[in-house]
Amino acid sequence: MTKEMRRMLPNLIGNEKIKNMLASDLSRGKTAHAYILEGPRGSGKHTAALDICASAVCENRTDQSNTLPCGKCSMCRKILGGVFVDILTVSNGDKASIGVDSIRLIKQSLYVTPNDGDKKFYIIENAHLMTTQAQNALLLALEEPPPYVMFLLLCDTSAALLETIKSRAPVIRMEKFGPDAVEKYLAEKFGASNREKIIRAAHLSGGALGYAAELYEHGNTEMKLYETAADLAKTLLTAKKSEALTFIATSMPKSRADTCAVLSLTQLALRDMIAEKKGGDLLFYSSSEGCPFFAKKVSVKRLIELCSALSVAEKDISANCSVNTVLTSLIMNYQT
Repeated sequence: MTKEMRRMLPNLIGNEKIKNMLASDLSRGKTAHAYILEGPRGSGKHTAALDICASAVCENRTDQSNTLPCGKCSMCRKILGGVFVDILTVSNGDKASIGVDSIRLIKQSLYVTPNDGDKKFYIIENAHLMTTQAQNALLLALEEPPPYVMFLLLCDTSAALLETIKSRAPVIRMEKFGPDAVEKYLAEKFGASNREKIIRAAHLSGGALGYAAELYEHGNTEMKLYETAADLAKTLLTAKKSEALTFIATSMPKSRADTCAVLSLTQLALRDMIAEKKGGDLLFYSSSEGCPFFAKKVSVKRLIELCSALSVAEKDISANCSVNTVLTSLIMNYQT
């Protein structure tokens, strides 16, 4: 097996750009001392982090006939099995942020040599929640770490990190999968019998496979929001004004945050209706099934007007305006 054909990070689905970027460094054991893994919830950051850790200490690292990590040697089994003592994880837990005290604990153990193998790893979960003070405290460790230390900063967005942090660690952006790919993944994982549930989970996931699976199995609340958004889109485009008023009084969620989520999803549904007319890709509806038939009769102008009205309504409700007043005004002003 040639070097180019070697399968890298086998536990991570897709993300070929990431695998190609890391292939040479991981195979030669010449990795950076820190990486920033950026992506939304369920995008594979943790899987990538563990595969990178295992690759860095894999006993078969130089053997081109094996995947990297091989998953078979003692180091790989310990890391991928969650029993490797030299992976230290820092997270915000139930707190809103990661404070400087957590980073000080890292610095206290930084020069303690590894117990098992020749590498020690620090995984900082939700690194985007580090306070400025915490990031500044981490900076010196990133500048001059011991040769056996690797940092993996996992974050939703690297924009929340200081430029000085990003200048010392390459940013690796997790792949965002299209709805069709997510639908296929869910069908293969759970079976294709519940097609409607697969579509909802795929289109709510934002292209993150892990989050899509979580939604499919446990996301009843989120799935209900998607269903309500689809119903709201239909109501706005087909129902009489009195029927629409009844819908917002009886079918919209009670919480402010959930109402905003429904309005945002409804905008996505209307955006799909416009995209379908213009030959674009669908994000809310399944591309294999298309938008609902009733959308074909609605003009692009009407869809754009409703999208704009929904956006304003969402902003007003987020700004603490009365939910009932805003939704009623939406219906009275924009419903035919």
